[in-house]
Amino acid sequence: MPSLPEKIGKYKILDLAGKGAMGTVYVAHDPFIDRKVAIKVCSTGKDEDTSKVARQMFFNEAQAAGALDHPNMLRVYDAGEENDEPYIVMEYVEGADNLGSHTDRQHLLPLETAVKYIHQCAKALDYAHRRKILHRDIKPANIMITQDGNAKIGDFGIAQRLHTEKTQVMSTFGSPRYLSPEQALDQPLTHQTDIYSLGVTAYELIAGRPPFDARGLAPLIAMIIKNEVPPLREVCPEAPQALEAVVAKAMEKSLEKRYQSGAEMAADLAGVHEKLGHVERPELSEEEKFTAARGLQFFNEFSDDEIEEVLAVASWERFGDGQAIITEGESDSAFYVLAGGDVDIVVADRTVSTLGKGDCVGELGYLSNAKRIASVIARGDVDAICVEEMHMEWASLPCQLRFNKIFQRTLIERLSATTQELSKH
Repeated sequence: MPSLPEKIGKYKILDLAGKGAMGTVYVAHDPFIDRKVAIKVCSTGKDEDTSKVARQMFFNEAQAAGALDHPNMLRVYDAGEENDEPYIVMEYVEGADNLGSHTDRQHLLPLETAVKYIHQCAKALDYAHRRKILHRDIKPANIMITQDGNAKIGDFGIAQRLHTEKTQVMSTFGSPRYLSPEQALDQPLTHQTDIYSLGVTAYELIAGRPPFDARGLAPLIAMIIKNEVPPLREVCPEAPQALEAVVAKAMEKSLEKRYQSGAEMAADLAGVHEKLGHVERPELSEEEKFTAARGLQFFNEFSDDEIEEVLAVASWERFGDGQAIITEGESDSAFYVLAGGDVDIVVADRTVSTLGKGDCVGELGYLSNAKRIASVIARGDVDAICVEEMHMEWASLPCQLRFNKIFQRTLIERLSATTQELSKH
């Protein structure tokens, strides 16, 4: 085994993560941010044409993925060149799996888990498409799964940026099995090509086999262009009819009949997920609610009596994956203390931060009754303690003082974090 390089650019190499035809991936340490990163180094080879394409794909990936910032996309932090070899510095995902490991009947994911991942990918693609970026190579192997159960789309090597006049990798196409009919026919592409490929990915994850398969490229292309998609439930009878309909619509050959956006597909998948025999979480008793609230960081400075005051006027609410807890632009005065699960804070379709158990959201609207400046979206199942009563007229003076102190501290911390983030740009 060849020895590892000591450094690439400013990054100290820690380990070898993997090696493929197009390059080598290392685990490295970023000394400035003090975090692990993954570094993909391009294997340009000796052939001039191959080297040129490889470099172009690396540049393309850095440009396309580097312009995106979404929790369900693998982030690109940096790019450079070392000893005539280009490299990309990416988000490191500890112990990550990819969906390519779950496309045969022996290793299928639970149905609701597969739907969850496809739902996350549909939202991520919608985000990219709104920014005029087509991935063009959506397939299970390009979707990583984190240890905490979230999908991340990676490998933007042949992505197409619709808003640039720079030369891009246009002659290369994705894996044949996941090609859309318009890719197979070498027609102009829209964002709906990614939706089709995500439909093929969903079919394979659920059925344990691809919708179209053939020994050679020519017969496979012919099937993609001409053949109807085999009904999903013929292969996977346990799939609900609504899920079969979503996959079929994603794989429509007609662009008019296919989903018009990733958001539209994600909305239908959210409905499927709710009906997938998702086991309802049992209602908590009053004692269990008190115990849960007592363990939250938000209530650390509250007495037991003050927590009981809060729970007397609050409602215990539950939200499913992708459900809006607060919607940007709306006017209401509720605030929420997160008792379980994580949420994304989204401003103008951009995820700006993620909050979790023990954090509070909506306190500014509660205090000022102003329109919401951000949306709060559930990531998976979320429990939240909701307080809607205006101006804390229900609370004793000590309880009001506790809330005011926490709200002020929260607002200062978030303002400080925002200022630090802006100073990096």
